[in-house]
Amino acid sequence: MEIVTGYVEHIVFRNEENGYTVFQLESEAGEVTCVGTLNFISEGERLEIKGDYVNHNIYGSQLKISSYEMKEPEDLISIERYLGSGAIKGVGATLAGRIVRKFKTDTFRIIEEEPERLAEVNGISERKAREIALQVDEKKECAK
Repeated sequence: MEIVTGYVEHIVFRNEENGYTVFQLESEAGEVTCVGTLNFISEGERLEIKGDYVNHNIYGSQLKISSYEMKEPEDLISIERYLGSGAIKGVGATLAGRIVRKFKTDTFRIIEEEPERLAEVNGISERKAREIALQVDEKKECAK
């Protein structure tokens, strides 16, 4: 069993009916093609994948997922990349940059524990702050 942690770089294919997904994971060791049935994941999310490598006769080496866990991004660049990836509706690259510049490595703690503080960021209303916090919470629940 292999364990690989990285960021969802690109979703190649997703079957919306059963969740079967093929995606590229950018890890420290390089890009890995991952396949398996996953709840809703988005590009930019950080995952810890457990599985076994298989060799597909057409597509080559793939990591067949047996389980996975969503991980919060750990550094400022990764936090900004995740928030600006489209994983959270209404937060693009520019707004993600403003959020991370304001809250630094406390960004996810603020979103989860003090979401009203997001309204301190230019371009975020109190309503939008609540929506962002709700989406982050829903993403965590989907990954369980």
